[in-house]
Amino acid sequence: MRKLLQLSQLKISLFIAFYIGIILNIPILFRRYQHLQYDNALSVGIEVLALFSLVFFLTMLLSLVGSTVYRVLVSLVVVSSVAASYYMVLYNVDIGYGILAAVMTTDVDLSKESVGYHFFIWVILVSLIPLALIWLAPMPEAALRRSSARHISRKGLLILAAALCCWLPLKLMGQIQDRHDRESNRTMASYGGVVAGSYSPSNWLSALGMLIYSSYSQAEDSRKLFDPAEHFTYAPPKDVNDLYVVFIIGESARRDHMGAYGYRRDNTPNLDKEKNLALLQGYSCDTSTKLSLRCMFVREGGASEAPQRTLKEMNVFSVLKKQGFSSELFSMQSEAWFYNKVMADDYALRETIQAEKRNAGQPVDDMALVAELRDSMARHPDGRHLIVLHTKGSHYMYTERYPRAFARYQPECQGIDDACSTEELVNSYDNSLLYTDYFLKQVFDQLRDRQAIVFYASDHGESISENMHFHGTPRDRAPIEQRTVPIMVWASDGFLRESDHQAAFSRLRAMAAAKTPVFHEKLYDSILGCIGFTSPDGGIVKPHNWCQAQ
Repeated sequence: MRKLLQLSQLKISLFIAFYIGIILNIPILFRRYQHLQYDNALSVGIEVLALFSLVFFLTMLLSLVGSTVYRVLVSLVVVSSVAASYYMVLYNVDIGYGILAAVMTTDVDLSKESVGYHFFIWVILVSLIPLALIWLAPMPEAALRRSSARHISRKGLLILAAALCCWLPLKLMGQIQDRHDRESNRTMASYGGVVAGSYSPSNWLSALGMLIYSSYSQAEDSRKLFDPAEHFTYAPPKDVNDLYVVFIIGESARRDHMGAYGYRRDNTPNLDKEKNLALLQGYSCDTSTKLSLRCMFVREGGASEAPQRTLKEMNVFSVLKKQGFSSELFSMQSEAWFYNKVMADDYALRETIQAEKRNAGQPVDDMALVAELRDSMARHPDGRHLIVLHTKGSHYMYTERYPRAFARYQPECQGIDDACSTEELVNSYDNSLLYTDYFLKQVFDQLRDRQAIVFYASDHGESISENMHFHGTPRDRAPIEQRTVPIMVWASDGFLRESDHQAAFSRLRAMAAAKTPVFHEKLYDSILGCIGFTSPDGGIVKPHNWCQAQ
């Protein structure tokens, strides 16, 4: 009987390894097979062995604890892997740090828009068999916790063998790839790293590890971050006391889907008419909101190159704060960790904004930010004031991002659980950018009679194809559309009356006309430089400043 129970437990681990490691990953294996450039059959065979061995290693390791804890933990692995497989199989999503960070965000409103009843049906049905086996198979406590040296050594050998069967084949294929790379004079990403990021559960487990690490990293403590304001000298322009600076953080916008950038549809009729607007060819520093917010407002190198983008420096908004700017932030999202780094005098999130009497009963809408902008300027009538607006922009579900009056392009993708065609997704996405165009005009209208400069940059782009509407692919293998973003600078007539500002803006227009690529990593120097700040000791890197004569 004892041997039977021991075999039963081993069978459970073998079945879970086969089910999660192989069955759930069959579509991913097929896709990999189609795109591998050499040794396809060998690669797929090795990856199957590695996947099976990884899950078997994990389940056998968990079998060292008590039966109840074992069942709970293995069940979590199963459900998490099944949930990940839903997006991997049906939407071809790469599950990485950015995706997991987005799921774990406090902004439940955005996360739930990617979860419909189809998702729950998938999780329940696909998890049913392994969960039934885990909870119904006899696993007495004694069978799991026997402490005989013979029993422990057997489990230890199985765990060691599983670890070696996972690591050694990937090491072998990595060496084969390195040889091919040398022969073809190219450098590819680590074979083992790509495999780990391609399949479940290794992708979400590694992403979870990075998320936990970044959450508790001491580098996130603002007191320990490098503060440029303490190490460099910044000289303000003479008209800074009258100045309003507005930064608008866009969401999931792609410039190649905006008419003002040459897109086939005229979904930016208002931007087309703005005479004081520079439309720059932007590229994002990462592919998800949380990650881009880490790297787009610090000096180049101010966020680590690691996947979790750990902060190393304070951002440009904190520098402006220490140059005497008052500041307020208003957001339709909930990235509170970032808002704290802005060091704003005050900030209001979506829930607070929607609780106001004027917004009672209204849907969450970026236009509510325009009223907050107007009120903020009224509270600071003398200028030297910074306002940061964080929009919902074009975050999926796209159709929820705009009122019906802006549903110009039909048919639309109407629901999370609809099998939307590419045409429907693109129509909805383009409508959301039509509304962004309208929103930006309303912002500019509030500032036309002020000394004001407005910056707009989307956090990342978006992949859109047959029933696929996501971002967050690890940046080393993300498609270009997830990095292709609009970056704009608008200035009021009053701001441009100053000859220095006019000359700087002419440089921006020249860059726009030449379609010169610009990058998130240069925003820090360009925001300060375009406002008119100078730094005699290197606080602004001149080649990074778009408004500086090169």
